Amino acid sequence: MLVYPGAQILDITGPLEVFARTARWLRDHAGLAKSAYEVELIAMHRGPVRTSGGLQLIATRSIREKRRIDTLLVSGGIGQENAARNPALLAWLRARAGDVERLGSICNGALILARAGLLDGRTVTTHWAWCERLAAAAPRARVDADAIYVQSGRLYTSAGVTAGMDLALSLVEQDWGSPVALAVAQELVMFLKRPGGQSQFSRFLQAQQRDDEFGRLELWILQNLDEDLSVPALAARASMSARHFARRFTQRFGVTPAAYVLRARVEAARRRIEEGPSRMKAIARQCGFADEQGMRRAFRRTLGVAPLEYRARFGR
Repeated sequence: MLVYPGAQILDITGPLEVFARTARWLRDHAGLAKSAYEVELIAMHRGPVRTSGGLQLIATRSIREKRRIDTLLVSGGIGQENAARNPALLAWLRARAGDVERLGSICNGALILARAGLLDGRTVTTHWAWCERLAAAAPRARVDADAIYVQSGRLYTSAGVTAGMDLALSLVEQDWGSPVALAVAQELVMFLKRPGGQSQFSRFLQAQQRDDEFGRLELWILQNLDEDLSVPALAARASMSARHFARRFTQRFGVTPAAYVLRARVEAARRRIEEGPSRMKAIARQCGFADEQGMRRAFRRTLGVAPLEYRARFGR
């Protein structure tokens, strides 16, 4: 993990603890003789690094000291702006990006990778509050403002703080399989291992913060997902022409009305699956899908998992 003054301590220690705990679990439960992971902090200079919370962590070596790196993660934090302006650090990242097996970032550490020119042509994410700045810093990248974490080839980016642990668990799952990742999540008393496509935050909270015509329409959509939510129907409710409504909606939300409705229906279905053992057919109907097959396709496209797989992971 690359750290710098003003880095967020949970962005650092959370993901690294996942890897360290996995190494111990494999040693104790699978009899693995060699450590599965060796975790290490590196910085511009060896020695103490003061985090944004005031605590100091010790970087065991500087970026100038040569050593093999399999997975290189860049931490986030309020100090990222200074780090992103350090030409020596950016040059080192560009040099190492080609010889590491996996490169990634936690939270707004993605902006450091952006300044190094390492996000071009990739799909990436960061904490929702930094997505617009990431899009400006990496205009050739596609920013997924909703995802918890995103894999794009050998590049991995995640949202803020605890999402870094979800990303780390995803890497553990790639390396050692789902049973190991779930066992480690249980040891860490994490709620569950979340898929990367899960939403960063509730759409109801977003809608309640929008005190305008679209905020009221958004709340109505979320409360009436089984209604006709086509563009003509929504435009009529907003007293606009279909073309004008679609253009205004897309400008306001950053996605088309159809994409918004699909995501809202998936989020509602996800919550119902988490809450209890309702039949999939009933959930599909309540959330506005034409049938169970339609809900399955939407889950695959949006979350990367089927509804039954999601229930196996997250259902009560």
